[in-house]
Amino acid sequence: MHPAPSVIFFTVFSGLGFGLLVWLGLGIPSVTGGSAFAFFAIAYLLAVGGLIFSTFHLGHPERALKAFTQWRSSWLSREAWCAVVALVLMGFYGLGLVFFDTRW
Repeated sequence: MHPAPSVIFFTVFSGLGFGLLVWLGLGIPSVTGGSAFAFFAIAYLLAVGGLIFSTFHLGHPERALKAFTQWRSSWLSREAWCAVVALVLMGFYGLGLVFFDTRW
């Protein structure tokens, strides 16, 4: 098996990013303020970077946004929607930690 480099980068970086978001959501490490901002920035850069790498594996990367329209029949579309929902929810959680020192 010889996967494309874009698939390897997608798997590694998005896995690290979403994994760090899971740990941050569980409160490990317990961070607030500037250190929470740094952890969330690293997690988002890894996760979003991995998702961007995934578009290079597509036959037509310019049609990547079209993947969101087929959510009823495509597992890839549902995965894309779940990634966006997770990033938005963790963004709100991160805002609470960084600016309000509170866990929602």
